[in-house]
Amino acid sequence: MDLEMKGARAIVTGATRGIGNRIAEKLLEAGADLAFCARDAEAVAGCETDWTERGFRVKGTAVDVGDADAYRAWLAGAVQWLGGCDAFVHNVSGGGGAGGDEKWRANFEIDLMGAVRGLEALSEPLAETGGAVLFVSSTAGLETYPFVQPYNVMKAGLIVYAKQISQVLGKKGIRVNCISPGATTFPGGNWERHKVNYPDYYEATVAEIPFGRLGTAEEVADAGMFLLSKRASWITGVNLIVDGGQTRRVSL
Repeated sequence: MDLEMKGARAIVTGATRGIGNRIAEKLLEAGADLAFCARDAEAVAGCETDWTERGFRVKGTAVDVGDADAYRAWLAGAVQWLGGCDAFVHNVSGGGGAGGDEKWRANFEIDLMGAVRGLEALSEPLAETGGAVLFVSSTAGLETYPFVQPYNVMKAGLIVYAKQISQVLGKKGIRVNCISPGATTFPGGNWERHKVNYPDYYEATVAEIPFGRLGTAEEVADAGMFLLSKRASWITGVNLIVDGGQTRRVSL
């Protein structure tokens, strides 16, 4: 299936590892130009070098999305370098874990406000071409979870924001969707650590998935690519759950 992404101008946050990395690479392979960011300057440089050497047009920048001024400046520069924006993927997260005010603030600023500020900066260029937006949420924001943490709450808020802003931006021709991955494994990810540090929890999670395994970043990225593509031109305001049947809730 031709996703009709050739020549698209894409902006991705958190593109150096995991799901964000796979979405970014798939965008490039589909023919898009890419501006991306992450916090780790060394990881950003490594991805930029790899993709450039493979013939892709790409520009990476080390940015802390939680720094509102730096983030806004990067978004403006990315649009200028690309010459516009057809696709925006907000993937970066403050991560899981409990904590006090600082942790709550970090997840709020990165997971939720990263999306809000992203659309404030990009809605105009996205409207010029009828672009698409994808927020990476989580099934942790959909049902009860063994660990109480701000990550879960902000991911739930992200879904609500996406649904409501999709109604506003739909009038400008912009589509806004979410994907909510379930337990997904990739090198250096949380589930690799859970397997070592919390083996009972890890095995219990695997056992509750009908397919008897965790998902992969590749599988989640494939779902995200469809939502970003012209093939999903009549889909907006949707939260697509990509979890191999892990969650049990029924959506009517």
